[in-house]
Amino acid sequence: MTAIVDFVSMSWTPLELKRILDVAKTGAKLKSVKFFEFSSFGQAVSSLAEDPMRLDYKRLLSDMLDKTEFVFDDDTPKQKFNDVKNDLFNHFGLNTLDCLCRGEIERFVNRFNFELGQIGNEWTFEHRSGGFSGYANSANILVNGKQAGLAAWGAKNHGCYLSLSGVGCSAVDFERLHLAIRAIPALKITRVDLAHDSLSGKHNIKTARKMAKSGQFISKGRPCSYCYIESGHLFKMGSYTKESGNTESLKKRYGFNPDKGKSFYVGSRDAGKMLRVYEKGKQLDSIKHPNWVRWELELRSKDRVIPLDVLIKPADYLASSYPALKFVDHDEQCVIATNKIKYFTTVDNAIKNGSKQCGKLVNYLKRCMGYSDAGIITLLTGHLSDEDIPDRLLTPAFNDTEQSRQVQYDKPLSSWEDIYNFA
Repeated sequence: MTAIVDFVSMSWTPLELKRILDVAKTGAKLKSVKFFEFSSFGQAVSSLAEDPMRLDYKRLLSDMLDKTEFVFDDDTPKQKFNDVKNDLFNHFGLNTLDCLCRGEIERFVNRFNFELGQIGNEWTFEHRSGGFSGYANSANILVNGKQAGLAAWGAKNHGCYLSLSGVGCSAVDFERLHLAIRAIPALKITRVDLAHDSLSGKHNIKTARKMAKSGQFISKGRPCSYCYIESGHLFKMGSYTKESGNTESLKKRYGFNPDKGKSFYVGSRDAGKMLRVYEKGKQLDSIKHPNWVRWELELRSKDRVIPLDVLIKPADYLASSYPALKFVDHDEQCVIATNKIKYFTTVDNAIKNGSKQCGKLVNYLKRCMGYSDAGIITLLTGHLSDEDIPDRLLTPAFNDTEQSRQVQYDKPLSSWEDIYNFA
């Protein structure tokens, strides 16, 4: 595979809520409700909604809608959609409709534990205070306790929203996810990021800029916008020799060293299509792959419908986005190998940071206090359990491949035990 899905977000409307919205679009009014004690059973359901364990909102709402009659009076001017919608929401109970959306989200996330996610991961759902992007309610989606996505819901926003970050995408079985979302009526992908990694740096920032100058990012219409960014550190210029032979210092003059990486952007988010080319090796401070460059296409559903097949054919859609990206189909890449390389780079950085923070203390304990190696380990880790490891190393489990098994880790410290089993 030559491309991966590195981010995806989607939205949909539960079927029962969609029925109410469809009725609201006709301007219909409520005529009668059969077989209920309350003249407005929204009041009854709202009181029951305080105990979500007692209700199956999906079944209850469907039952309510089946026993409700609506009428449209041709002599009365048609009401505005929002007015009719709000009247119906108040009648059926906004709490009930919000609980319906929440239940849809929770059931969807729970499916990752049994059929949609890679084996060996635990998906959980953690409520947040407040909403997100206009939705009244929101929650974090976690994989093995690590942030992997976000969910939001609300009847006033017409349903449910779910997004998966790069961490979440690496733990998903996209073939099964594709089949699952095809069965959800009116589900649409609102954003997807497709990425290709050039680990050797064969296709780099310089290549992208040359392609732009030769018009390879123009597919239709006028040329798109671009942005070029580099970041790093200032360094002293040193000294130089004047024509007279005297040496003069340049200690007050500095040069630019883009050691934190360069980025090249084509297109814009406002247009719904943007390509990012950036030096991921420098971003991750990778020692083994310092020239690693990522080509990442961001598509949004603004003025376009993103097909569901993009989840199972990312390379096809990435390669066809711009003439410049035709090389994607021919460049070799292993998704799991990329994930493993990223993980090992994180381990390297964790060890390097740990040596800076605790190296002198360990050296003091050994050289001055006379502790043995085993004694120092017990002193510093005796209060921890076997499961206590840095959060940054809590990566999702994924299915290994023949290519990824070739990615080995060289321990920088002979006493360090490799916690990552790639055998």
